[in-house]
Amino acid sequence: MVKILYIVGIGSGEKFLTKEAEEILNKVDLIVCYSGYKKYVEKYNKPIFTTGMKKEIERVKKALEEAKDKDVALVSTGDPTIYGLASLAYELNKDNIKIEVIPGVTACSIASSLLGAVINHDFVVLSLSDHLTPLNLIIKRFKLALEGDFIICLYNPIGKKRKKPFLEVVELLKDKNLVIGIVKNAGRENEEKKIINSKELVKNLDFYLDYIDMNTILLIGNSKTKIIDGKMVTPRGYLEKYSI
Repeated sequence: MVKILYIVGIGSGEKFLTKEAEEILNKVDLIVCYSGYKKYVEKYNKPIFTTGMKKEIERVKKALEEAKDKDVALVSTGDPTIYGLASLAYELNKDNIKIEVIPGVTACSIASSLLGAVINHDFVVLSLSDHLTPLNLIIKRFKLALEGDFIICLYNPIGKKRKKPFLEVVELLKDKNLVIGIVKNAGRENEEKKIINSKELVKNLDFYLDYIDMNTILLIGNSKTKIIDGKMVTPRGYLEKYSI
């Protein structure tokens, strides 16, 4: 029987796990994941291989090697095709291992629902981590997203030693008046959310530099995004199109 490498998205790790992902994790012979995610998959009572940060290539190579004679789950939080390891697995697959990608609920979608209905129109997803993408390219994409009046979902806004990308983004927001949603630990224990605007972000920048971290998602609304009953909402456009 052909063995399979399943690349499994587990959502937030605690909530929003799909039925398909759970079925896969229950049936595989081995789980491979980042060491920080081990706590989310221990309940399946399977052998677990982990590596730390910046060891993604080692992790994926191990999963592919083990999948030659066993069913393996390579786990990502969120969705494995959104800043996950799915593409790397395809790039490194030199032995024609069968790969199946199991989608997961991404943090942007979770955050949008927690805040109200934010990404209800065209939106852009950007990571502010310049570990794999040059900073000038990140800022270029952010400028174009602002120019296009997209809702912008920011992943990895601030790292322990990485604040410059976020500071450059804030500089570009100085003359804007946009609603901004901030969600920490979306779908997890100690979940927090705030709705502010770009002027408050600029005014209280020192506070937000301390408050925002790698586990935070920022949703920057477009020019139509507003607050309704304490919720952050981006109209789809029905009321403008049809008279009621």
